[in-house]
Amino acid sequence: MKAGILCLFLCWMFSPALRADPAPGSFEAANRLYEEGKFAEASASYEQLVQAGRVSPALYFNLGNAWFKSGQMGRAIAAYRHAEQLAPRDPDVRANLQFARNQVQGPTLPASPWRRWLGQLSLNEWSALAAVAFWALFLLLAAKQWRPALKPSLRTPTLVSAAAALLLVACLAVSLFQVRSFRLAVVIKPEAIVRYGWLDVSQTNFSVHDGAELQILDQNNDWFQVTAGPLRIGWIRRDQVLLVH
Repeated sequence: MKAGILCLFLCWMFSPALRADPAPGSFEAANRLYEEGKFAEASASYEQLVQAGRVSPALYFNLGNAWFKSGQMGRAIAAYRHAEQLAPRDPDVRANLQFARNQVQGPTLPASPWRRWLGQLSLNEWSALAAVAFWALFLLLAAKQWRPALKPSLRTPTLVSAAAALLLVACLAVSLFQVRSFRLAVVIKPEAIVRYGWLDVSQTNFSVHDGAELQILDQNNDWFQVTAGPLRIGWIRRDQVLLVH
């Protein structure tokens, strides 16, 4: 990626879709710290707003930029992932997330095409589309009962509406299952060891680096069982990763 494009993506002036100020004053103060090149201080200020519950795509986007500039790749990716959940189609969020991912070395969870496709819409948007499809099907069925003469002309629209409703409900169900069951951990250490067991003396399985994304399969006290793909499964200490809810 050209340097000019990178500067555009990582500057603190974000796109119009992200310009909603979640906390006037504090947010602007954090932005000024970023503009002055005080990236560690800026990230700390953004984190305070997150902890206070004042979340928004703009806040997570700027937090990701601040962490990226601070050299904290894993924390940057986690922030961009949170921003993407709130604004799944924002081009700047997706571009910065992909750029940060490209900097990660070593094994990481490969992107699933179906999960990426479902991520184009939020859970609320899938719910709304499914509801619209069912209402359309209901109205078509009602119209066929009220006006029997329209049955032949409404047969194709009814079948299309029924198919669309079933497809959208299936997408909603998968998306809901993913939200409730899929847990992601992002490595925040320069290098972390994934072991065969959940003890510090367990044999090393493989190592991961800052920014690696791992799916959480299980938990045992301060250890997570994670995977970076079908052939890479092991246990990692909880303090070496950051959870993306």
